[in-house]
Amino acid sequence: MMEEKKRVEYRYYDIPKDDVVFPLMGEKWNKEYGEGRERLHFHNYYEVGICHEGEGEMILGERELHFGPGCISLIPTTELHTTNTFGGKAGWEWMYFDLPWVLKELYPDDELMRESLRRSIQKEGRLLTPDMDIQKLSFLVKSIFSEMDAREYMYRDMVVHLLLMLVVEIIRKTQRASMPERGPMKNDIFPAIEHIKKNFSSLIRVSDLSNLCGMSESYFRRIFEKYMNMRPLDYVNFVRIQRSCSMLWETQLSVAEVSDRVGYESVSSFIRNFRRIIGSTPQRWRMDEEYQKKKFLNYNITALKGWME
Repeated sequence: MMEEKKRVEYRYYDIPKDDVVFPLMGEKWNKEYGEGRERLHFHNYYEVGICHEGEGEMILGERELHFGPGCISLIPTTELHTTNTFGGKAGWEWMYFDLPWVLKELYPDDELMRESLRRSIQKEGRLLTPDMDIQKLSFLVKSIFSEMDAREYMYRDMVVHLLLMLVVEIIRKTQRASMPERGPMKNDIFPAIEHIKKNFSSLIRVSDLSNLCGMSESYFRRIFEKYMNMRPLDYVNFVRIQRSCSMLWETQLSVAEVSDRVGYESVSSFIRNFRRIIGSTPQRWRMDEEYQKKKFLNYNITALKGWME
């Protein structure tokens, strides 16, 4: 007899077009929570919650974590979770937002940075406790709820700024790997940078780049390396691999097709450069990303509109 699949729910929210977060806030969320360890759900947006009072248990994936006043939950879109208070009450407030949109606002010209941070933040949910020095995080979360509740003049602009700061603080508190340095950029090499970004799949010569910038090739190489911390053709490879990450994530193209579309003459050259920059092969990178989706195949997923009351 086939084993019955555990039931989980996909709870989705619609963020109004004039807002950047969807909040669940107010006294109605001071209540008893008790869906049980077997009743899990996940969302279409990144979730941040704060516990104001009460105690209980939060299930994050396979982990059972105790929560109390001052705790902050950080839950990726693919994290199965639920909250239990075992007959008591707890006061929570939650907000949901589009993490990729926020990262794009923070790093509009650095797709690889955005993708690296998105993957890292989405990898695992967290329950942060007051002893983890989360005063700044708590202040930002509460400030967003306050703005969303009052909705005073220019509240949306304030929420956008607070949300950007919130995600930066989440990165600071949860990401152990050092972030790439964002050094100064010299206007003189902008034409070369823009040309590489727009024509990365074509043959690019250093001589052509130096001509675009009105420099001798030797001087261009020296200036480029000074401000980019890499040689011009290394940057071409960097941009190609950056674009390939998006293709691997967003499409079903084969590795060979992606290799051709980003400008490599051979698949072996593409794989070698991908491994050097990303740290794994394209196929393994894609499989690691897909893991968060594939794990849900073991469950009977039901799509429901997210809690409204």
